[in-house]
Amino acid sequence: MRDSQSKRLEDASTEIFAQIKNDSLSDIQLSQKDIDYVIYARTSRRVLSSNTAKIPPLPFVRGVQRYSLKNENGGKESTDILYLCRSYVFSDGKVICIQVSIPAEKEISQVLFSIFPRSLLKVLIPLLLFLFLSFSLYFIVLEKKYDSQKEFIANVSHELKTPVAVISGHADLLRRHGKKLLEKDDGRFDESLAMILKESGNMTKIVGTLLELTRLENRLTKVQKEDISVRDFFEEIKEELSARPAENGADILIEIAPLPDDYIIKTDRNLLKQVFSIAVENSIKHSNSQNLKITLGTEKSGRKTTLFIRDNGEGFSKEALKRAFDRFYSGDKSHKKGSGIGLSIVKSIARALGAKVRLENDGGAVIKVILPS
Repeated sequence: MRDSQSKRLEDASTEIFAQIKNDSLSDIQLSQKDIDYVIYARTSRRVLSSNTAKIPPLPFVRGVQRYSLKNENGGKESTDILYLCRSYVFSDGKVICIQVSIPAEKEISQVLFSIFPRSLLKVLIPLLLFLFLSFSLYFIVLEKKYDSQKEFIANVSHELKTPVAVISGHADLLRRHGKKLLEKDDGRFDESLAMILKESGNMTKIVGTLLELTRLENRLTKVQKEDISVRDFFEEIKEELSARPAENGADILIEIAPLPDDYIIKTDRNLLKQVFSIAVENSIKHSNSQNLKITLGTEKSGRKTTLFIRDNGEGFSKEALKRAFDRFYSGDKSHKKGSGIGLSIVKSIARALGAKVRLENDGGAVIKVILPS
């Protein structure tokens, strides 16, 4: 505020200088009507010209200064002004001062002190500062979420582009040559149908996975905790997944590390089962071993229980240890081994359960789920 007022005073003094001709001080007009001026002799301080009787000649200083004028009635209250003095030398050597002034606008702090009592401001100012910082952080978080959402949409588009292109290509082939292929009993007809069904299934799986991820992140999935026998839980996982072949046709052995029969945890069985299913599938998809071995086990540290899945593969790369939980990161740029959403879901499920997920390398890849007490 003060900078804009100072600029106005500078302009007003320049305007008055320009109107002084032939040592004449009459007929001075200012375009800014709210600015007062006083022209006085530098030595005697006698007023030579003025457009106000309220403001006397003030001390000659350099630059714009603040001055408090006492009220005419002698009260304690005063009026703050900003003023500027410039000297001007006549042809006969006489020196005059051109003084321009304007009521000083109150700073925000002065306005607050005039409205609120000091005792209230001691509470109000920290509160306003806290609210300002809170809103600043909130908008920073919103900006990050917006950027994340844009990246998410771009990744979804990328993931769906390939199956859509495959389906479109084979559907077009059948539209143009389907009858001829059937008449010739050409195997390409069945191949095209198989590819359409396969990629349709992939799209359905991707969309379903994204919906599940959205439900988890928006906390729409209800957590139903119950007492679970860890041994029975691992036996169930082993039975359901041990018969599944690896991507390269390798043999799969799922074993359970020694643990007490009465080992009980309290959590949501279905959500935890989904975590282990994704983790085991992740080991199967990325395994290059002809004899894949997956171990399910537990660790106890204080009041926390850790469940782990360990395989005998090559383990996580350095980049994977940093980015494995990122959406659509699969460690395989061709994405032939998956869409890269699985471990993102694992992390979201763990958050819903109040648990943590950790990735390690220990004779192969290790995924640990650290459950709260």
